Amino acid sequence: MMNTPIRRQEGLSYWVIEDPDAIYDFINNEVRKEWIEDAKNEHQDPKNDPWLKTLPKRKWCLELIEIDRLRLDPEIISYADESRGYVFQERLEQRRCELEKAVRNFGAVIWPLVAREEDLQLVDGYCRYAMLRAMNVSKVYVYVGRLGAVQA
Repeated sequence: MMNTPIRRQEGLSYWVIEDPDAIYDFINNEVRKEWIEDAKNEHQDPKNDPWLKTLPKRKWCLELIEIDRLRLDPEIISYADESRGYVFQERLEQRRCELEKAVRNFGAVIWPLVAREEDLQLVDGYCRYAMLRAMNVSKVYVYVGRLGAVQA
């Protein structure tokens, strides 16, 4: 079983995985499933997704990062699928409000954001990011993935 202690930062609680190998397993097994589904929903073949191709090569660590250093992917932010009536930014705002309400009213615990090291571009956690920005949080927990040798 994975050790996931709670850490507090600026009044918020985060579930964190501290061990780099456990973060690797979490990202490559659990979070990858969501990314595969996202690619399919965007009518893309997950086998050709550049991000998914780099996952097994990344080493992960937990870092506390200034939120202003994180970058957003313009393709994700501007994504819309008119055939489904889905506009990412509209859905993001709805989800942000729901999450912020859960955090403020019930002390909901959140997971760290996920970013790639080379440019600190956010690759997972846009709803959490939007909520953290709205709450004027300055530093956030992030799983940072660095390209490196394949882990054993």
